Amino acid sequence: MTSTDKNYDTALRLLEVLKILQEQDISKKDIIEKLKVNKQFESVYTNEAFIKYFNTLKLAGFVIEKNKNIYKLKNAVFSVDLTKNEVKVFCDLIKTINKLHNEHKENIAKFSINKIIKFLDKNYQDEIISEYKKPHNNLSDEDGIISKFENLRKDDLLVMITYYNKSNEINTITVEIKEVIKKNNSVQILCYDNEKKRHKRITTNSIINVQQLHLKNRNSFFKDSVTFKLYGRLIKLYKLKSNEKMLDLCKEYVVIENINEDRELLMRRLLKYGANCRIVKPESFKQEFINMTDEILRKLQ
Repeated sequence: MTSTDKNYDTALRLLEVLKILQEQDISKKDIIEKLKVNKQFESVYTNEAFIKYFNTLKLAGFVIEKNKNIYKLKNAVFSVDLTKNEVKVFCDLIKTINKLHNEHKENIAKFSINKIIKFLDKNYQDEIISEYKKPHNNLSDEDGIISKFENLRKDDLLVMITYYNKSNEINTITVEIKEVIKKNNSVQILCYDNEKKRHKRITTNSIINVQQLHLKNRNSFFKDSVTFKLYGRLIKLYKLKSNEKMLDLCKEYVVIENINEDRELLMRRLLKYGANCRIVKPESFKQEFINMTDEILRKLQ
């Protein structure tokens, strides 16, 4: 390779490093892995080479910070001018991230903000980063409840919940919190009961007490399915729920499999279908359904 070719190859690698840093905050090891994929230049990845790359970028006016083993580019190739009003709107958007109540969406939003900040004027960067790092306590009561249970879920520990069930009786169960859902003007906690190997959905306004235990979640997943048949007009009118699939369809009936729905809620829904519904399996669900109907009849007497 001639000297000119080497200079050309080095320049390409330098620009590729800049491109990667502009996309994300990243370790040297991950930069090397990304460069290896590019077949346009030779694999020269010594520590000395990277020191030269970073020094060259700094001489060109780029600011690179290192936190532990992660490199962060503070400014991009060009900057975008914002008005003070636009900066205020951007800061207001940052304040709403913790109201998304969805870890995946929150991570995407944070990643996008980190990426966008590089393209802003330094004065605006400082203001936005300051806002970004602030603890935002402007949550409504409902947002506060959601955040509380999301934090319990992220701790990855078992939780003991005492609550009023549909019969207004007090129950206590030990569960893994799987998801926090806002639905129909209520906040619901989707849990998994390892002992009974079934999912449970509890509304927060029915909860009396919550105690976090010093036991790690098993991160269990059990396919808690119920199969039932529908007859008559329900064959055409029934709409599959998001956690259901059709197993069979004929003139006389349709067979539905329901997966991981709260059993108590499912039983009450199937009860509404009366003689047009028959539970196929499992036997445990059949018995629970019989016990529930017997209890309803007993209370009506």
